[in-house]
Amino acid sequence: MNNNETGMDKMEKQRVILIGHGGISKAYVKAFSTTTEAEIVGVVGRDEQRVKAYAKEQQIDVFGTKIEQVAKQSGATAAVICTPNAKHDEGVLTAAKLGLHCLCEKPLHISPERQLEMVNLCKQNGVILAVSYMRRFITHLLYIKDLIEAGKLGRIMVVDVTIKHFRDKQYYQSWHGTTELDGGGPFIQQGSHIVDLAQWLCGGYLEVLEAKRFQVYHEIETEDHGYAIIQYRNGAVGMIEASTASIGLNNEGIEISGTKGTIAANYQGITTFDVEGMECPAFDETLSTNERLFEKLVIDFIRSIHFKNPPFVDGSAAMVATQLVTDIYKKSGEPIRLLP
Repeated sequence: MNNNETGMDKMEKQRVILIGHGGISKAYVKAFSTTTEAEIVGVVGRDEQRVKAYAKEQQIDVFGTKIEQVAKQSGATAAVICTPNAKHDEGVLTAAKLGLHCLCEKPLHISPERQLEMVNLCKQNGVILAVSYMRRFITHLLYIKDLIEAGKLGRIMVVDVTIKHFRDKQYYQSWHGTTELDGGGPFIQQGSHIVDLAQWLCGGYLEVLEAKRFQVYHEIETEDHGYAIIQYRNGAVGMIEASTASIGLNNEGIEISGTKGTIAANYQGITTFDVEGMECPAFDETLSTNERLFEKLVIDFIRSIHFKNPPFVDGSAAMVATQLVTDIYKKSGEPIRLLP
């Protein structure tokens, strides 16, 4: 991707700091390296030695444990927040008070109330708040969204979502699977992207009709498997199945049935297309790899700053997914333990 493709020449260069340097941060480092309109100039971490080592590895000049100090020293204009879920608010609120535009990892936060505070403070300080629900940039999912809104599927009746993964027990020897930091299990962590997609494609949701959560494999605080039945704003009803206890599986998909046909899709492409009077078009799926989606996310963030327009997924839009998962957790109550 070059600047001519995006119309981004002559933009003021953004100076970006990373708040947090876990595994996901390297995807942002790589994405920002593909544009001349922004650069990573600093990184903030909790441990002095670890953040120093990370800065050296990624060739970042400024590092430290205080956001204020790193922002000032690096001359930052923006920040990427990639700390654990429940710590996103600390990064966003501090950065916003410093006048830094914010790109926050998903979910925006695990608390609907804290999300609202984050959104409001960014508005008050005149800074952009973008959230990395980057799957909305996938070409064939944008096409499905357009079909639904144009009425090509008729009245949408059923929307079913599957999130079936496996995480070994070592994965949960960390902040993952904790109520305090992760905010829950696969519904809010692994399922965050596709839960967001489902409600986005359906224009939001009305109600969680039923939900159950289970602990079937992992000794954790939250669920490692669960089901929820959702009624969406477009009238559809459907199941969300979320799991990190499905050994050998790495599946995420959505099935949408209307009175004029059905479309099923995953992140890689459309797997079923049966729509009255239509044939499924071909898509260049190289445009929807994780690497390209991070690039699109970064470009959109930079453009939103330059043109003073809302990003494709702003804070207000991103809040809905967390509210939906919160409602699922409220409806389900505590996970049912099925461990031996």
